[in-house]
Amino acid sequence: MRILSILTMSLTLFAFPALAAECEPEFVDKSQTIVVSGIKIGLGEVSRENFSIRVRNDGTSPCSASVRFARLNGSAVSENLEYMLRSGSTSLSILPSEGSTGTSASDLFIPNLPKSNSGRNVPFILTVPSEWGIKSGFHSEQIQLNLIDPSGAVKDTMLLTINVNIPPAVSIRVVGATGSGEIARINLGDLNSTEISRSDPFGVRVWSTSPYLVTFRSENGGDLLHANGRDRIPYQLRMGQQLVNLGGSNQFTFSEHTSSLGEIHAMQAQAGPVTGVRAGHYDDRVTVTVTAV
Repeated sequence: MRILSILTMSLTLFAFPALAAECEPEFVDKSQTIVVSGIKIGLGEVSRENFSIRVRNDGTSPCSASVRFARLNGSAVSENLEYMLRSGSTSLSILPSEGSTGTSASDLFIPNLPKSNSGRNVPFILTVPSEWGIKSGFHSEQIQLNLIDPSGAVKDTMLLTINVNIPPAVSIRVVGATGSGEIARINLGDLNSTEISRSDPFGVRVWSTSPYLVTFRSENGGDLLHANGRDRIPYQLRMGQQLVNLGGSNQFTFSEHTSSLGEIHAMQAQAGPVTGVRAGHYDDRVTVTVTAV
């Protein structure tokens, strides 16, 4: 007799869930807008705006990541408007395009990302130098933030929009004349009956973030007035090649903003020859006003 032994084998397949990645850094928010307001224009002026982003780990265990800033599509907000970024004591550079290779100056290392929904708050300070040379108006730029894991892979992106409103602003200074501050003096010297007396060349230097107007107002309607208040000597004032109408309303329009060095407008005054007036001291006060438009 033969004994047959039958071995029945069964195979059960179990589907195991895929293991979650251990390090999955991500931004809590996918976009954010920063508005830089209250800007003052002038030598050495800067405007600062505080902001923060939140990052977290969506993986199974804590991990680290780096944040990298780059201009979206390689576009700059303005040819004369720059940004400076800082987080704590670390200064950061903005790469020219989102595909640029990161550097030690462009990447901010963030250790031990938490798994909480709110993530970790990472503070920043955005500084905008607001010296002369920038142009007034509304400026907007988009910066892409890349979140990079320890292997160098980009795991998440965030869009940061920076809005800056540069106000119309203007400043004026008389150059090549005696005096300081808002008051300067031009001397025509001794007037005589045979020759024209001319001042040394002088001018006004204008700084403006926008187109601007220059206007003149003569206290004596374009005359040099004797100290006794009765005798008058007419005189002329030129700005560049143009004669300033000191006897009435006068306005010069300039259609562009100035560079950081400003724009110098050369001027010269002249009077004479003079006859039939008494000797003595004559003067006039001319108010020069510059207005941003």
